[in-house]
Amino acid sequence: MGERGSTMREFRPSLTIIRGLPGAGKTTRAKAIARERARPRLFSADDYFMVDGEYRFDPMQLPEAHGACIRAAIEAMSAFSAIVHNTFSQRWEMEPYLSAASERGIPVTVIDLFDGGFSDEILAARNEHGVPLSTVQKMRAAWEGNWWETDRRPPWGRSF
Repeated sequence: MGERGSTMREFRPSLTIIRGLPGAGKTTRAKAIARERARPRLFSADDYFMVDGEYRFDPMQLPEAHGACIRAAIEAMSAFSAIVHNTFSQRWEMEPYLSAASERGIPVTVIDLFDGGFSDEILAARNEHGVPLSTVQKMRAAWEGNWWETDRRPPWGRSF
């Protein structure tokens, strides 16, 4: 009789980034991918605002929410398939995840849902967290469709 795990493939961590406007289907896609993966872990800055099963958004805490998401996903990357589903409208927002994966030799897949084929009005109505139409419109205007060619630095770190 052979060794017990000899026919099983060795697990290899990965990073999947799902980006898209609010209401485009990021969470739905993340959950679908997680069902297909070995040892998946899902991460989103929105998780920070979940308190006793209720979403309590505070825009003043966005930096802390994103920091917590980054730290948790990076920590998990060594042992799990990390799936991060945030808006990621610009490259610099993905950079901490991309850098951490690169440093660890972890393969990365970026899934760009953009608007999921929906108008701004439908996105504002569809999103689960009450992101208003005006914010969806601002996010669309700032969207970097060619993120791989854009500046990795945050806007405040760029010289003009």
